[in-house]
Amino acid sequence: MMQKQEPEDGQAKDNASSHGAATESVAQTSTSNGPLHGLRILDLSSVVSGPMAAVVLADQGADVIKVEPPGWGDGIRGLGASRNGLSAIYSMINRNKRSVAINLKHPAGQDLVRQLVEGADVLLQNYRPGKMQKLGLDYDTLKAINPQLVYASISGMGEVGPYAGHKTYDYVIQALSGVLDVQAGGANAAEDQPLQMVRTILYDKITALTAAQGITAALLARERGAGGQHVQLSMLDTAVYFNWPDLMWNYSFKGQGAQLAGDLADVCEVSETSDGAIVSSYLGVDCSQYETDQLVDLLIENEIPVGRVNRREDLLHDPQIQAAGILQSIDHPRGGAMLQPRAAVRFSETQHVGNTPSADLGEHTVEILSDLGFTFAQMQDLAKQGVIA
Repeated sequence: MMQKQEPEDGQAKDNASSHGAATESVAQTSTSNGPLHGLRILDLSSVVSGPMAAVVLADQGADVIKVEPPGWGDGIRGLGASRNGLSAIYSMINRNKRSVAINLKHPAGQDLVRQLVEGADVLLQNYRPGKMQKLGLDYDTLKAINPQLVYASISGMGEVGPYAGHKTYDYVIQALSGVLDVQAGGANAAEDQPLQMVRTILYDKITALTAAQGITAALLARERGAGGQHVQLSMLDTAVYFNWPDLMWNYSFKGQGAQLAGDLADVCEVSETSDGAIVSSYLGVDCSQYETDQLVDLLIENEIPVGRVNRREDLLHDPQIQAAGILQSIDHPRGGAMLQPRAAVRFSETQHVGNTPSADLGEHTVEILSDLGFTFAQMQDLAKQGVIA
């Protein structure tokens, strides 16, 4: 195991007061406030569910250190629309983070993470069950280093059961959760109605938001004296929880005597207009003789909830989105001028301001290891060994 280097000023860090150490570090590096200002998150996750959970915390002021493999980094760096090697999805869910490139397969890399844990408030990971234990970075190991650590684990299927070890993506959870049946019309669909997937990574993103809430709940419990703890959730668990209130209401009553009902979606419909379409409560009439704006105004006057159907490009010009300032322009050093939504939750007293763009792979490795007390020569030696980049 690598020997930890002390800071040059000789001041030892107290492992038992990790929250205070994190607060001091963030005060030196953060450019803005936020309700989570002073908290440090180690984001060891990849793809969507973990990184999106971490960006919620970063957007609220936490100091998020993204730990990525040297050389290739998070695989989502190369997914989807991109410019100059920057993918839009990566930029969105990894803004306001610092990047350190550490090889977790190397014992020295594992030791670097353990050193970072000493001053961290949260560690977030979404490896398959058992992987972190093999790396010596599991909860039981790390809580011995930092008893105040909130350790969050996201899995696809959970820790036990016949599917626990399966590699899982969003479409697998869509298949298992019953939502394809809903998309095909459920009980009211024609027998030959094809099954339909939801054309977005629905459960990756819902799991991310649920994980962020669970982490902040654990941090609140810690402030109240509960200490650190292991926060666990799975995409399947989250999907079933999310679906249940309406999609599964006919399966909620055990035994006889329940009055069953159609899907909640059956009370609304898409109506085509002469120049587009609207969504409203069920009208049951041909609306094609109306222009969209004309029909929207008519329904609003009669207190009927209605919305014009926006194509994706229409979002950029929607008057409500523009008036609310939901979309913001950013200037990314690699990707250039971009549009991204602001954080959805706003705070009257502790709003986080001054977003920073997503980092290049390992952009902050030297900065972060310097905080641990490593010299540049020592970092060069680690790089030669393939531990960092």
